Amino acid sequence: MTTVPVTTVPVTTVPVTTVPVTTTTLLDQFSPASDCYLSSSSDADMTGWEPALSLSHQRPGHRLSSTGAINVVVLFAEFKDVRATASTQSIFSIISPGAENFLDDQSNKRLKLSFAPHHKWLRLKDNASKYGDAIKTYEGHHDFMQEAIELADFEVSFVGADAVLVVATPNAKEIGYGPTWMGLPSFPLIADGQNMTNGITSGADLTYWGDLWYPHEFGHSLGLPDLYGASIPGRNGFTRPYSLMDLISSTAPGYMGYSRWILRWLDDTQVSCVRTDTTVRLTPLATPGGSKLAIVPLSSSSALVVEVRRAIGYDSRLKNDGAVVYLVETNNGFGGSYGDGPMEVLNGGDPLEQGDSVSHERVSFEVLVSGQSGDSIRITFGN
Repeated sequence: MTTVPVTTVPVTTVPVTTVPVTTTTLLDQFSPASDCYLSSSSDADMTGWEPALSLSHQRPGHRLSSTGAINVVVLFAEFKDVRATASTQSIFSIISPGAENFLDDQSNKRLKLSFAPHHKWLRLKDNASKYGDAIKTYEGHHDFMQEAIELADFEVSFVGADAVLVVATPNAKEIGYGPTWMGLPSFPLIADGQNMTNGITSGADLTYWGDLWYPHEFGHSLGLPDLYGASIPGRNGFTRPYSLMDLISSTAPGYMGYSRWILRWLDDTQVSCVRTDTTVRLTPLATPGGSKLAIVPLSSSSALVVEVRRAIGYDSRLKNDGAVVYLVETNNGFGGSYGDGPMEVLNGGDPLEQGDSVSHERVSFEVLVSGQSGDSIRITFGN
């Protein structure tokens, strides 16, 4: 299934100064997790404007909060030439409660997603093909959702809503996919006198992706970038089979541990910021509590990260357990070859099993012991 990049606000990338990893004494193996906070050349304090998406620890200011209650009004749209053939309830069941359950699990119950569905098909004024074109532009996508909002406004209260989801009848094949709209305060969605800068519309591919489609798009509403689009031999994505931000239908769709950390779903106490040769003990990412990440900063905007994935929970279809080592580059955008993506799993995308190792930029990771409760991983620095 072909996936199309979401509409975003263009980000200008500028060079950053690389800071070498400094080796210290064994008495100072770890520094505070805050020393591994990565920045980006698109951060608001550097540019004066908010980026749409970022893997920086400084989160985009116009995206949704990643903790607490998030209230989403759900509207259902049919079109002048394409009428719905199923009930709103049956279509909504593709999304809910699966989406809420997934985000509850991934956030360690720190994010509470609540949908408020308006179970009525709203007939938009134009043919479906117009809206299929509209979602490809920032203004067109905005106007698509705003039209649905205005049709529903007499019967729906948007007071307290954080975002809007417009579900297009899936038999409107002209709307092939459903992207995220990431707005600015200067051009918001307006409903009941309040402004919203986050919205999502669904497309015909909703029936293909199922209930994890929304958590992928919602990831953009939280400021996370796409991880697919890699032009690497044998790999169509930078992190698959890990993270639905790469492939929604992957065998391990749970968000990457680094993403969970910058979204405040993992605590700093669960992260080791590694400064010199050491051994860390990490528990599986899908299990509650324990140490989850070891991070080696390479520069102010890049780092190596290791986490442990097991075939449990939402990752239950994962074929091989192991330690996953990946590169984070906050200044990289969508697509590209080796080292061009915002994240990239090393070792050809394969996990490290006991006795395996991988090296990158003179930093080596070796799994010494692997068991059901986690992995012991030795991290060493070369000259």
